[in-house]
Amino acid sequence: MFIIFEGPDGSGQSTQAKLLKKYLEEEKKLAVVLTKEPINKPPLGNLIRRILKKEISVQPLTLQLLFCADRNEHLNTVIKPALKKRGWIISDRYFYSTIAYGSLDLNIDPSTPLRVNPEFNRRIEWLIKINELFLRPDIVFLLRVRPEIYLEKIDKNRGKRQFFEKQQKLEKVLKTYEILSRQFSNIQMIDGEKNIQEVHQKIIKKLNL
Repeated sequence: MFIIFEGPDGSGQSTQAKLLKKYLEEEKKLAVVLTKEPINKPPLGNLIRRILKKEISVQPLTLQLLFCADRNEHLNTVIKPALKKRGWIISDRYFYSTIAYGSLDLNIDPSTPLRVNPEFNRRIEWLIKINELFLRPDIVFLLRVRPEIYLEKIDKNRGKRQFFEKQQKLEKVLKTYEILSRQFSNIQMIDGEKNIQEVHQKIIKKLNL
């Protein structure tokens, strides 16, 4: 299987990806590759991380295209080779992140319904279009946590917020993820505000192994 974990930074998706890998390996005796986006190697992954840390400045759409280029490398050098060997792939983020974060530069009030905003819809359609050639995962676990809780975790763990980590932006991101959950049937929304083990057990139940 090809499994994705999604959610704004601080939602616990990295923790749950690691827990699922451990469970599948130890309890189910499966070969599992845990990976993430952006990939942790030069040139693209390193460049994207520098942009997110505000060390380099680029236009918002440039960043989304860099994510797509990185994804193409990720897919062809990590994901597809592992699947050919009949391994299981768990990825911390995939193209759903590009779509969810890709409209943040638009001047849209997060309190308004995003789905009825023409500018927002055009951007989302474009982002879906440029990602449509990429392999679709079997299941996407989308961890839903209120933005104020994301930010509390981020401040506690890192003490410094990255480019996307402001409450109003995270509210937009969460709304976009919710819209995506209605457009993509492989997305499973999970309550990420439960304790870590409760969330883990819910994910295992959804996999029905």
